[in-house]
Amino acid sequence: MMLALRRACIFRALVFMAFLPPPQCAQDPAMVHYIYQRFQVLEVGCDNMLMGIKSLKIVKKTMDTDGSWMKDAVSDSAKVYVFIGSRNNTVWEFANIRAFMEDSIKPAPRKLILTHSWQGTGQVIYKGFLFFHSQGTLNEIIKYNLQKRTVEDRMLLFGGAGRALAYQHSPSTYIDLAVDEHGLWAIHSGPGIHGHLVLTKIEPDTLGVEHSWDTPCRSQDAEASFLLCGVLYVVYSSGGQGAHRITCVYDPLGTIIEENLPNLFFPRRPRSHSMIHYNPRDKQLYAWNDGNQIIYKLQTKRKQPLQ
Repeated sequence: MMLALRRACIFRALVFMAFLPPPQCAQDPAMVHYIYQRFQVLEVGCDNMLMGIKSLKIVKKTMDTDGSWMKDAVSDSAKVYVFIGSRNNTVWEFANIRAFMEDSIKPAPRKLILTHSWQGTGQVIYKGFLFFHSQGTLNEIIKYNLQKRTVEDRMLLFGGAGRALAYQHSPSTYIDLAVDEHGLWAIHSGPGIHGHLVLTKIEPDTLGVEHSWDTPCRSQDAEASFLLCGVLYVVYSSGGQGAHRITCVYDPLGTIIEENLPNLFFPRRPRSHSMIHYNPRDKQLYAWNDGNQIIYKLQTKRKQPLQ
């Protein structure tokens, strides 16, 4: 398994990106202060690491090969949101997961027509807002108020975002958004680094970029990724009925020890996943595979402290 642990003077790149003068080395007190100030958001309240995919549950099967489905990543709402296809402006809102599973259950789903269309399968819902890559734009992310049905804010994601597919086996997703215990993230393929993924932490209230990292995880042969406790897990496959496995794990803080990572495989599926998103509230993965809406239950354990 490829493991990326950023240490010592690698933080110089992050300082440069934040328009701050880089200290000379990681032992410099200024660097220690910088790391504390800039990364304390990733160190609070979450020390779990993924150890395995325990089981899967096929919640429903639709006729649509591509799409995404989810619940709000942090609120207590039971509502389920469904995005059919890879380009559309229609969102289906179900009262709960049972109403989504059984068409006869009332109330009927609510049809939400957005003022802007979304592109790809990288949408997320966070604190009542929908975040998505705006169709027809290279790198615009829209924050949409689902209650008011209006655009709350928008941003341009730089670093080459939108110029190439984020994952080889997800042919419509150029920017994949994600939520974990630390908040909102974006994943995309970066320029000039041979198709390696770029990970960006976004402040959801202001849509400002907090940090950005060039990861060693390739977009080639990738089909999806997700974040759990600030660590990026990238899923790879051959694109057919072969194994779906996590073979690149990127931890910006370097808190994962390679020897503690097992082989991480998903149950065999007939096609690549259209999306895999982690929900930090119920600690499960929501996935879409060949028209099947799937929940994966996870096995985790606490990270071992670095010596």
